Amino acid sequence: MVNAAGANAAELTAGIDVKKRKGHLVITDRYPRFLRHQLVELGYLKSAHSVSRDSVAFNVQPRRTGQILIGSSRQYGAEHKEVDQVMLANMVRRAQEYMPALGSMSAVRVWTGFRATTADKLPLIGPCPGYKSVFLATGHEGLGITTSLGTARLLVDQVTGTKPEIAVEPYLPSRTAKEYAHA
Repeated sequence: MVNAAGANAAELTAGIDVKKRKGHLVITDRYPRFLRHQLVELGYLKSAHSVSRDSVAFNVQPRRTGQILIGSSRQYGAEHKEVDQVMLANMVRRAQEYMPALGSMSAVRVWTGFRATTADKLPLIGPCPGYKSVFLATGHEGLGITTSLGTARLLVDQVTGTKPEIAVEPYLPSRTAKEYAHA
């Protein structure tokens, strides 16, 4: 079995050290040809992936519909789905610093979601300590889809006993300090 349940992984496999980080997203009305490719601030990783505080970073992505997806925010300890107006305002203000024209666009939807994160910011990929035949593929924060092919390759190699092309040690769930009490 592979637990790839993202932010809900700890609900399925007790004892794993995965926490939820809340994020906000905004989608605009349709503005065809306004933006042709994703734009991310140079300091995105530093801004968006703080481990000690809430944060925002500039990240916009065009959609085929002509809409613009605006992010990015991260909150620790906020496990409710409601939109945090202060966090949303900070995120939109950050986006407007880089693209002032966003201020004249209409938002058609705002929502929140949860990312799975680990204390060291690396995903848990491999056998789950304390469980027979359970593998983990979680804790990728906002990069689960982006890194899905590499994660799948690491899991297949571990399940089949094949020597992985990528070093698996940094991602093994056994590296976490949390004790596993379930079998």
